[in-house]
Amino acid sequence: MMSYRGLLRVLAVIGFTGVILSIPASGGELPKTGDSLAALELQSPASDKDRAYLGITKSAFRLPDIRSKLLLLEVIGVYCPVCYRQAPIFNTLYNRIEKSSLKGKVKMLALAAGGNQMEIQYLKDQKQYSFPIAPDPTFDAHKLLGEPRTPFTLLLSPEGKVLYTHMGVIEDLDAFWKTITELTR
Repeated sequence: MMSYRGLLRVLAVIGFTGVILSIPASGGELPKTGDSLAALELQSPASDKDRAYLGITKSAFRLPDIRSKLLLLEVIGVYCPVCYRQAPIFNTLYNRIEKSSLKGKVKMLALAAGGNQMEIQYLKDQKQYSFPIAPDPTFDAHKLLGEPRTPFTLLLSPEGKVLYTHMGVIEDLDAFWKTITELTR
């Protein structure tokens, strides 16, 4: 039989565990449709080709510097297995955009939360991502986005207005394609 003091300890542990488990997975509030993003200043991708695709020339840039009608921003983790699952889907999307009338109107950018240039280069060498990846080695941009789990997808207007968000893998590429084409009209 448990003592009164022992019972209090067990209840305290259970209560503490309940508090810990109820803390949201993200550090802050995630952006949602209709929000405007904070001014994110990102490091430029290392590749000349990626910088040219985005239309940026400086070592740091802001999302409005990317000239497009719609920006797909994909928050990834360089060691995230779910991101690895989504990568081929988004590579297909990137190729589809580049071969369609949306070329130039829709740009794609991954933000590697916690990722440095060396880790990103490895992903590029492994052909994991066809589209540009901006490093966020100190999680600064990730924190400004509310510290979402990865992958986290945002579709943004040129001014940084959030038009769409999705947490996790986008399974139905055709439905997502339809969303993208409707947002570019």
